[in-house]
Amino acid sequence: MPGTKSRQGCNRKDWYSLQQKGSLTLESAAVLPLYFLAMVMLISMMDIFRIQTILVSSMSQSAKELGMYAYSIDGESKSPVGAVTDAACIAYASAEVQKRLKGENLAGIVGRQAGVTLLGSHYRNGIVSIRANYLYKSPVALFPVFPVKIEAAACAQAWLGYNGDKYGSADNSYGEEMVYVTDYESVYHTSSDCTHIKLTAKRVAMQNAAQSRNGYGDKYYPCEKCMKGHEKDMFVYIADKGNRYHSDKSCGGLSRHVRLMKKSEADNRNLCSRCGQRKGD
Repeated sequence: MPGTKSRQGCNRKDWYSLQQKGSLTLESAAVLPLYFLAMVMLISMMDIFRIQTILVSSMSQSAKELGMYAYSIDGESKSPVGAVTDAACIAYASAEVQKRLKGENLAGIVGRQAGVTLLGSHYRNGIVSIRANYLYKSPVALFPVFPVKIEAAACAQAWLGYNGDKYGSADNSYGEEMVYVTDYESVYHTSSDCTHIKLTAKRVAMQNAAQSRNGYGDKYYPCEKCMKGHEKDMFVYIADKGNRYHSDKSCGGLSRHVRLMKKSEADNRNLCSRCGQRKGD
């Protein structure tokens, strides 16, 4: 009958319409998460690029300035860092980078400004190398993600004089052997890598520090300078070659102000025992 055929045709149209709507809903459910994931990745990559640009710019400038200061000799020129050593590279570059990062949006860096470390910076064979690393976690992620370690680096050639010989050599009548000295010590060092002046600090639990032994088998004791009032701290800093634990990583017991001095001017100081052993080897 005509009426029955008409109703059957309408039912078929409704069924096809519902099927198409269901198909679109499934496609949307599959595509939308991928779209949001792509947007998160794009935003994160742009944020990382922005942070890397800021870091590398500041690190490059620091490396160039340290390369200029590398020619400084104590008593002959004024240098804000003293002798250029690994510690000087870390300290100077850290200060400049922190100054540059101040006021920037660092929501993606774990720990924000404090999360950027330059402990890998060093001065080797006339090359100032500034290295930074940090953990990045996307601030716009829709679900928990693991942080990713990101590194940045900048290098500069140090100024070593027209002949490429910074101070002359011990065998050259025009040059003189240079040694390393620190404040408040009665010894001089022939190597910038001496463990007396190159300390590597690590963060450990207070309980572990009190029970641990240093590289010489000695116990760690609380630092007289920085541990007062911090007896209940959860974590402290120790150095493998030291015998004190510290509440402050920048404590003088963990850092050394190193400067170069002509050996003839250090005649009132004795040779460091560790440097002496190295020479003997």
